[in-house]
Amino acid sequence: MKKFAEWSLFSFFPRHCACCDVRIPGSRMFCEECEKNLPRITGEICMNCGREKKECTCRKSSNYYTALAAPFYFEGNVREGIHRFKFRNSGVNSKAYAAGMAAAVSERYAGVHFDFVTEVPVTKRAERERGYNQCSLLARSLSEISGIPYKKGILKKIYETEKQHGLNYYLRRGNLTGVFDSDCPGEIKDKTILLCDDISTSGETLGECAKMLWLYGAKDIYCITAALTKMRGDK
Repeated sequence: MKKFAEWSLFSFFPRHCACCDVRIPGSRMFCEECEKNLPRITGEICMNCGREKKECTCRKSSNYYTALAAPFYFEGNVREGIHRFKFRNSGVNSKAYAAGMAAAVSERYAGVHFDFVTEVPVTKRAERERGYNQCSLLARSLSEISGIPYKKGILKKIYETEKQHGLNYYLRRGNLTGVFDSDCPGEIKDKTILLCDDISTSGETLGECAKMLWLYGAKDIYCITAALTKMRGDK
């Protein structure tokens, strides 16, 4: 019955490639050309920054989270696709990127039992302007694919900040200090949490969120993002 419903849905509303937006068969998430050229993160990775060892420049800097992983680098067709997902009302593409994230969780965090997955928060104003919280969509889709329970709104963002991608490394470090909090600390204590974001550059956003979870007594915090930027020379 579910497969019939999905077939009916895609008959009236055909699926589009989550990168280039061309129409594709309902069973696919990327067109053949984009699938071949996805900038996947493969092989041995640095669990501290999530990048391949050859791309790692993090120097094992300390974090409040246990590990970071992602399926893709934020470049090429994935960069185009995530921009469409975040800024062009293409929230439906969360399922395509969440599928890659679920595969990365299964591979990189094999054997870890997660109590729940939750998202990096945005302010209510930002969510209202966009129409959705893209990180929440990713976390919810990831939960559906992986079976890890989803808890919405564990963290909240107290006030607006400058966009992280427009700042150099040193300004990013102070831009988010004290920005996040939680209204439900009892949900956090002694839990192993999977923290979901869309893109990570320096890891500062994830680090600040993880710090708040740690302060409220989380046992372990693992991070998963749809994509990671390759490190620049400003660190």
